[in-house]
Amino acid sequence: RSGKIAQTLETKATVTSAEVSQDGRYIITADGSSVKFWDANYFGLVKSYNMPCNVESASLEPKYGNKFIAGGEDMWVHVFDFFTGEEITCNKGHHGPVHCVRFAPGGESYASGSEDGTIRIWQLGPATSDEQESPPNANGKLKVNTVSDAARKIEGFHLPKDGQTEG
Repeated sequence: RSGKIAQTLETKATVTSAEVSQDGRYIITADGSSVKFWDANYFGLVKSYNMPCNVESASLEPKYGNKFIAGGEDMWVHVFDFFTGEEITCNKGHHGPVHCVRFAPGGESYASGSEDGTIRIWQLGPATSDEQESPPNANGKLKVNTVSDAARKIEGFHLPKDGQTEG
């Protein structure tokens, strides 16, 4: 609000893209051939991944936070696993460097904009059952929304279809 610099994040190359994750937890930057994830509260570096080429832009999947995308000089849009940095898939179709990538708010698709003058919309594959699981809360307990969710999370537990308990 004061117009003064609040914090400086040190990078080896010029930052070409910056995004705050939807949950406010991370600042995602693209610089040179790396994508970095910074703690948005304390500004420490959480993760840094070297990319297969110079990247222009990166974005974190907003719903589950388990994937990120990056685009750059190789004209492709890469999808990576957030936790391991392994490439999941690569989308080819642009005929110039990719300057901008961003996820849709629900995480079901993402867009890429290229120097070739095109914007492409890519569909993310359906979520696996592991991705749909609710993460543990601060106490290590699973969050469940319905009795069906609770039954599904307790191994070996069976709830009859009519909702009645077995005697």
